Amino acid sequence: MTISTLGTIAILVLFLMTLVTTVLAVLGAVRHSERLVEGAVQGIHGTFAVALFASMLLEYAFLAGDYTIQYVQQNGHPEMPVFYKLTAFWGSLDGSMLFWVLLLSLFSSLAIRANRQKHRVLIPHAVAVLAIVIGFFTALILFLKNPFAQYLLPGAPMQGKGMNPLLQNPYMIFHPPSLYLGMVSLAVPFAFGMAAMITGQVDSAWQASVRRWVLFSWLFLSVGLVLGGLWAYEELGWGGYWAWDPVENAGLLPWLMCTAFLHSVMVQERRGMLKVWNLVLVCSSFFMTIYGTYLTRSGVVQSVHAFGESPQLAWSFGGLMIAIFVISTTLLIWRWPLLRSRNELESVVSREFAFLLNNWLFFGCSVFVALVVIFPTLTDMAGFRAFYNAVLLPLVHLINSDAPTLTGRITIGPSFYNHYLSPVGLALLFLTGVGPLVAWRKTTGSALAKQFLGPLVSGLVAMSVAAWAVPELRGVGAGEVSIAGLLCFGLCGFTCWTILQEYYRGVRVRRRHRPQGVVEALIGLMTKARRRYGGYIVHLGIVLMFFGFAGNAYKLERKLVMYPGQVATLGDYRIRNDGITATQDFQKDMLTVKLTVFEATGDAAEDFDPERPLAELTPAKWWYYQLKEQPTTEASRYMAIEGDVYASIADVQLSTGWTRLNLYYNPLVNWVWVGFAVLLTGGFICIGTRKGDAEGAE
Repeated sequence: MTISTLGTIAILVLFLMTLVTTVLAVLGAVRHSERLVEGAVQGIHGTFAVALFASMLLEYAFLAGDYTIQYVQQNGHPEMPVFYKLTAFWGSLDGSMLFWVLLLSLFSSLAIRANRQKHRVLIPHAVAVLAIVIGFFTALILFLKNPFAQYLLPGAPMQGKGMNPLLQNPYMIFHPPSLYLGMVSLAVPFAFGMAAMITGQVDSAWQASVRRWVLFSWLFLSVGLVLGGLWAYEELGWGGYWAWDPVENAGLLPWLMCTAFLHSVMVQERRGMLKVWNLVLVCSSFFMTIYGTYLTRSGVVQSVHAFGESPQLAWSFGGLMIAIFVISTTLLIWRWPLLRSRNELESVVSREFAFLLNNWLFFGCSVFVALVVIFPTLTDMAGFRAFYNAVLLPLVHLINSDAPTLTGRITIGPSFYNHYLSPVGLALLFLTGVGPLVAWRKTTGSALAKQFLGPLVSGLVAMSVAAWAVPELRGVGAGEVSIAGLLCFGLCGFTCWTILQEYYRGVRVRRRHRPQGVVEALIGLMTKARRRYGGYIVHLGIVLMFFGFAGNAYKLERKLVMYPGQVATLGDYRIRNDGITATQDFQKDMLTVKLTVFEATGDAAEDFDPERPLAELTPAKWWYYQLKEQPTTEASRYMAIEGDVYASIADVQLSTGWTRLNLYYNPLVNWVWVGFAVLLTGGFICIGTRKGDAEGAE
């Protein structure tokens, strides 16, 4: 029996198992039969075993070079390194769907096992929801996108094409799986949220169980988004790391919803409020996951990351999104009387209101991005253009009187997103600092003034220092002032002081009651209240990332033609072209430009010391033998704490040495990656919170 046949049989068995598991779970819940429920639980465990077997078959096909399988032939090649053969499993549409099923069945099995005794009433309903979702994706694989499909006609290719060259990058080994881990795991909170509404057990118990799942999802979505930014920064050669690409946005949408939930759930735990809102966020997080999957796999958006075009998948995911929206909304309305809050908002000057504002902004950002990302596709439709021009355009004119009439497909670039979302980002950074300063229920005016004094002074000092220091940084932005950049620096100082103030107060309290040193008290503080102080570390990471974002306001960019021996000026750096080198290996041809970076000693291009180079840059163009029509751009950068000197090749001629280069100086960009490392550390501290962590709820 061939691998193709065995794999297809495994997918068929998996699909049938999800149907049986769903029936057993529903009957077990209706009849209150423990035997039927146990059968459904074992069915969920079994789906993971079968999904793992099918996945191992596909991996074996790549390693063995079975090019009779279409997916393997289109994404594999005998000369590919082993780790790229393994990652080719999820490198294209069909395999990524199987990888999705593998992860979903794994998370379903783990979640049901962990909560089997804790939430016995919820389990059959959660199993049914998870089995239905697994069955949906398995059906898509079986009937539309089977990765085990063979070439049926004689003369099939005997050698693979190889994986997309853009994906043959170390970051891409971890970037897609991280996003998959984050997005797929959101099915677990959704399933338990639906089970809570179906059974009427809508107290805080189920949310306490799924909070860690949401945090797990948030962590891996964060990892995936940042690794995707690093990949874009180093592989695409345009000098940036985030361009609001539709597929990048697909991972951002559920991340925003998860972030909102992780804040709002604290209000419910502490004050018994926002019960309806938390259920909305859980359902919306999973909805945005499916919406993001729809964007990346249906072909409705144009992106360098997209998996291709599939109208059948577009309709399938569209139907699933409608079902999620209708069913979850119906259940919310049905259970509304049980979801009334125990308490009401007492003051706008309170931590509850700060969290509520935070949630509105995160939710609004997610909805805004979701609508904008699909808007260009909608403008392709004549019916939508007529509706927009007749009904929506007059409303838009109330905000922007210059908005044009739609006559064809439009393109929305990064500047549009930045224009509307940058102020929202600054508002969220401000709320990050405000949250710890205000008390639950109500904050008095005197307490507010006392709490805000230090952070406000810190913010003003940070803004003043930035106004003087940043324009002097390697000669960038001389004489220019970025109001948004300065405001961002000021808010970084404001929020950083707030975080350090919380640690100082916590350490002082511990030392007052225990004979401890500062370090020992700090370790004890982190051990006792991991969730609270781990959250502050996450916030510190966010501050450092915003510090890096602020530097982008002072970015330098030059696009120029250079010949060997010529020198270019980039702020206070001088960059010399030392020629082109042609090389090759077993996979590809390579043209590499050697650039040497010097520190300027004067204003003229020739003012530098040739005996004291700072770094050597080697931007390159690579042509893979199997896909020579898809050359890749390999950027090169000189990294320093104050910023990056970044170079990439737009075009090159080996015979003359003529090179068209893109040169960038990105101030403070490396603080984005440092901030991410701090954020990740705080996230893992939070996810390790022990049961009964009393302080962590504050």
